[in-house]
Amino acid sequence: MVLPVLLTMFMGTYVISDSISCYRKVTVTARTLADLVGRNVAPSTTPSSATLATYINSAALVLTPYNSSAATLEIDQLRVCDATHAYVVWSQAQTGTTSATPALTATTVVSIPANLITAPMIPTSPDGTNVCSNTTPAAGRTVVGTAGGYLLLGQASYDYRPLFNINNVTRYPITDRIYMIPRLT
Repeated sequence: MVLPVLLTMFMGTYVISDSISCYRKVTVTARTLADLVGRNVAPSTTPSSATLATYINSAALVLTPYNSSAATLEIDQLRVCDATHAYVVWSQAQTGTTSATPALTATTVVSIPANLITAPMIPTSPDGTNVCSNTTPAAGRTVVGTAGGYLLLGQASYDYRPLFNINNVTRYPITDRIYMIPRLT
């Protein structure tokens, strides 16, 4: 009578601890990806797709022992245009070893978390207009994407499939993202 209860407790404990371990691996993978690019790519340059694929493949190794073909990794370079927005300079994503469509499209303005940006990173336009809305050059205006500090956004997602199928959970996605300031100038 006790055996089924003990087996259920064992399987539940295993699934919970394995999913926590997987979540931690996804977090470390996102951080590793942003860190690798931040240490090796100068913000003023646009790296080749092959170079970024190398960094993505290297970061995917952190997921071991989980299957990296079930993971999607993305790295984006952002240029700050005000305290809560940034302009996407370039973006690359990969699922397993295959290129994927990035979640962020280059040349768009995206929201970033509040209190992430320091005052020196925020550009000011000589005419006082918001840099994020200045998309066309004009006298006395700073155009979006031409000034401001840089950020790297590393994102990782993984389709976790528990070893034991409890409560008909076949899979659930685990995602994490991290913002990092590039280290090269």
